[in-house]
Amino acid sequence: MTTVSPPRLSTLVLMAIIGIIALNMTLPSLAHMAGDFDITYAEASLSISLFMIVTAVLQLIVGPIADVVGRRPVLLASLVIFLLASAGCALAPNYLTFMIFRVLQGAVIVANLLSRAIVRDTSAPQEATGRLATIGMVTSLGPMVSPFLGGLLDQAFGWRATYHVFWVLGLALLWLCWADVAETGRAQGKTLAQHGRAYGALIRNGKFWSYAMSLGLSVGVFFGFLTGAPLLATETFGLSPALLGIALGAPPVGFLLGNALSVRLSTRMSVGQLVIAGRLVSVIGLSLALITWWLTGGTALSFFAFMPFIGLANGLTLPAANVGAMSVEPDLAGSAAGLSGALMVGSGAVMSYLTGWILTGAADPLRLLMLLVATSVLALIVALPVLNHELALEA
Repeated sequence: MTTVSPPRLSTLVLMAIIGIIALNMTLPSLAHMAGDFDITYAEASLSISLFMIVTAVLQLIVGPIADVVGRRPVLLASLVIFLLASAGCALAPNYLTFMIFRVLQGAVIVANLLSRAIVRDTSAPQEATGRLATIGMVTSLGPMVSPFLGGLLDQAFGWRATYHVFWVLGLALLWLCWADVAETGRAQGKTLAQHGRAYGALIRNGKFWSYAMSLGLSVGVFFGFLTGAPLLATETFGLSPALLGIALGAPPVGFLLGNALSVRLSTRMSVGQLVIAGRLVSVIGLSLALITWWLTGGTALSFFAFMPFIGLANGLTLPAANVGAMSVEPDLAGSAAGLSGALMVGSGAVMSYLTGWILTGAADPLRLLMLLVATSVLALIVALPVLNHELALEA
């Protein structure tokens, strides 16, 4: 492994979280943006869905490029694009111009992708798992805090203020990465075409797909809950907005705890064992929710009380599975990070669609519980081959 000194952990955290902020901080402003541009709320919501689609596609493209060209130039270029695109969003005179720049803003996902690749470049598997878990603990706060901050900015200065903040953040992170992020990728001397042929080895690697599919299905379970919970809370259980907020915040709290456990357990358990442990927690927790639902006749408490297990399980699985996916072919760590990252986004989108489909016309919590349990079981099954996967420990 390369002996280049890694960036400071704080730099890696900021690289990982800026994309999350760029997605979630804009949510409270959608209605005001729609009014300003005289468009429907559905059209304004495209700024979220298209952003996610672009980030998924970019991860597939940029991962291999970063393996060939290097981490540093790709990272700096992506931050320059994000900075300029954010300024364009803030100053856009019409909706079409805004959406062009919003799509370009998706380049920021490269910072998240490369934060994972850089951790793997500079750390042995067990250490990398602990570092990614630490990063995960901090970034899990992003979806909880950034919408609140975006709402405050919108209320005080208007929806464009959020995008002004984005270009300032982009400029600050660009400066920080210029100063702190050295090149950590291996010098392979390959052309992009040669690398593309080597990429086939990753595609054919069964262990990679075990890690990547467990990642995707684990994230899918969370998106299934996230999509179905608001509908069930209001139409089936009649919960107030305040109680709904508490219910939606339960899995992120579990995720925070799961990442904390990953930091502690990464020195005692293998990467594969942590992945399996997380999947077992998900199956057990959601199965208990299903059993309790049947025993109690179905109440809001019996449904939501076990949802923190989703976050707890993902906090154990995601750091280890990310490391595992990037370790099966170390020379292709960037490509593996990109492919597995795209799979996570795609799985979340598919699970959101499935959840909406099964709840259409019948907001039945039992249907959602059965879908979540089935997905958790499938995630455990696809992860089983990694249990005995021995990763090289030398850094």
